[in-house]
Amino acid sequence: MNKVKKIYHSGILQGYLQSKHSSIKKTSILLVRHDADCGYKYQGRVYSQIIDSLGDLASYHGIDTSSISAPFSHFFGASAHNDPLVFNRTFLRIAVASALYGRVFGRSRAFVYKRTASIRAWKRILNRAQPKVVIGIQPSRYLCAACKAMDIPVYDYQHGVIAPDHWWYGNILPREIPDDELPSGILCWDKTSALALKSWAPKRDVKVRVLGNPWFKRFEDRMPHDYLVCKALDERLVFKNERPTILVSLQWGLGEHYYTDTKSNYVMCGALSKIIKKTHQNYNWMLRLHPVQLHGIAGRETREYLDQEFGQLIGVEWEESSCLPLPVVLQHSQLHITDMSTVVTEAAWYGIPSAILNPFVRPGERIETLFKEEREIGVASLVKQTESDIEGWIVSALKSRHRIQTVEPEESLLEFLREVVYADDAINYTNN
Repeated sequence: MNKVKKIYHSGILQGYLQSKHSSIKKTSILLVRHDADCGYKYQGRVYSQIIDSLGDLASYHGIDTSSISAPFSHFFGASAHNDPLVFNRTFLRIAVASALYGRVFGRSRAFVYKRTASIRAWKRILNRAQPKVVIGIQPSRYLCAACKAMDIPVYDYQHGVIAPDHWWYGNILPREIPDDELPSGILCWDKTSALALKSWAPKRDVKVRVLGNPWFKRFEDRMPHDYLVCKALDERLVFKNERPTILVSLQWGLGEHYYTDTKSNYVMCGALSKIIKKTHQNYNWMLRLHPVQLHGIAGRETREYLDQEFGQLIGVEWEESSCLPLPVVLQHSQLHITDMSTVVTEAAWYGIPSAILNPFVRPGERIETLFKEEREIGVASLVKQTESDIEGWIVSALKSRHRIQTVEPEESLLEFLREVVYADDAINYTNN
């Protein structure tokens, strides 16, 4: 009950956050992201690795951008990179009115009201911003509908795993969302992700383009003018010894989605916890929190668990491991263990073996297609949640060697931005 109260009060406080509509400036690219997409902090502000990297690239090349924090974000203005605006109060009113509407008139009429009011709210924002394109992370169906009604391209930039069994990209989008509420396109990191969308996206006029991961790309290219990257690469190592380093990528929502019928602490399986305690003097353990766990209630509860379990162990660390950019962390890791985090894919780019502990990734289970390519080339393995299996995999994986997977995008991200921003100018020039 205390947890429910905390969530309720936190939600109400966030719901009252509101920027003035007069603060919306005309922009070429409108970027939309949520607190859950912000896994880094730069110059004291939360930073969305994908969306803010895209925004920084555009700005450096003279393309203006503006940002909006999606409902119901807490970080906006001076607390977040690119000074995003927030319109939580607008969407809170819609949510409350929709709930009341449902009690009086029924669920179907409440849905119609919520859809109409939400699209109208997004149109009001778009009318002031007048963007040439909108790019977000899983942009809401109503934002997509508003964009399409106003003939503004809206793109979803990949931020995690995309697979045929993925709940959003394999089920919700293709099966439950109507055509007029789908994004204009989905921008993928690699060909494998794009291939998972080819079965339905082209048929429904959703473009699929492979533009790479802008966060990892900037660390790979290491441009001298990129102060963020230069500063991050100068950060000191978490551990300064010769012991092998194992990265553990934590996740949120495991209890709600996968382990509802088990006695779980919802942070990691008991067997992994025991292995960490048993081997903390043999290996360096870097425990990395998910962005959702870095902010708010989920973060406090996760940290409390980690402090209680591992607070006195010299070979276990989670604060710096969670704050450093993932490309930097991976450069200093030999192995990776997770329930089913997307870091499996990113670790594979560095040739780092991953152990996947989630039993539902096994053949015949509901998410069996996740990380199929990584498993086929042998850089990722399905490991049972037992002490003997996890410890056996560690010993075996430390002896293996995997080549670095060079991932080249099919198109230049910068050229894509120029294409969508200057499309009208190019047409006019051609006509002239």
